[in-house]
Amino acid sequence: MAVGIKDVAEMAGVSTATVSHVINKTRFVSAEVTNKVEKAMEDLSYIPNLMAKNLKVNKSNVIGLIVPDISNFFFTEIASAIENTLQKKGYNLVLCNTNENLKLEKEQIAFIQSYKSCGIIIAPTTKDFNYTNLFQEKDFPVVFFDRRLDVSQGDSVTVNTFTLTKQAVLHLISQGHERIAFIGGHNGLSTTEDRLAGYKAALEESNIEYDPSLVEVGDAKFEAAYDICSRVIANQNVSAVFVASSLMSIGVMKYLVNNNYSIPNQIAVIGFDDYIWNEITYPPMTTIKQPTIEMGETVANLIVERIENRGMEPRNVVLDGEIVFRQSC
Repeated sequence: MAVGIKDVAEMAGVSTATVSHVINKTRFVSAEVTNKVEKAMEDLSYIPNLMAKNLKVNKSNVIGLIVPDISNFFFTEIASAIENTLQKKGYNLVLCNTNENLKLEKEQIAFIQSYKSCGIIIAPTTKDFNYTNLFQEKDFPVVFFDRRLDVSQGDSVTVNTFTLTKQAVLHLISQGHERIAFIGGHNGLSTTEDRLAGYKAALEESNIEYDPSLVEVGDAKFEAAYDICSRVIANQNVSAVFVASSLMSIGVMKYLVNNNYSIPNQIAVIGFDDYIWNEITYPPMTTIKQPTIEMGETVANLIVERIENRGMEPRNVVLDGEIVFRQSC
């Protein structure tokens, strides 16, 4: 037999209205009474029907988060920071994964809104799509992160990866490298374009001619990077490689190790995103570190600001990262 709010009230020795106030935080309830209600809910394994409540009052404290690849630790770490920040502010998070599929992304936007959600955070699958028509309200709170859109459609939080990439490639050039390969993620993303532009800017500043045969982009996965290496590095007399994606960095390192390249003596490597495995590769990998925790916290605070003040001007926040130098270059 299903447990209801009356059962919770009876066990806690309070009214059903008091239980409702504790669950919904609609009125002050003393700490002593709140503890009794929460203990009764726990003992009875009672789960409030938040969906029904949302439909009844036409609003909720649910915020949707849509990411393109949850297997990428970059997005996992940001999602964790977003959730931790939102929980402190009284919001719940619903996480969806698009697998870089625009059709699925559209479906997930509709799904999240069906919960009467109060906002959506999204790392878009493409930079040239008009998202505004997908939202039920003209001023629906939305924050885009990591990836920019061609035309501003709301608040955004990104990292200045153009500058970081340029600095990294200039470092490789300062070490005497001129045949530097660029391996990056999907075409059509602002992140890929910004990093490739930073690579080109470093070459131009150093009077090195851009060679398109040294550049290849594709699926931002381990396997794709391994395959790209077999074409670019093996056939182009490369002395250094810049990898513009964290998962691809692992694929590149595995290819080099499997094919007995000496790093950095034969090929120098700089990867993207800085995690513990970069310290334990052989040799430890130089990487560009993005401020994932800061990004998650900034995104969460921004969506709450937008929910509470829909009339505020759109904000585009650009964060700084850093290069973490190790022994791979």
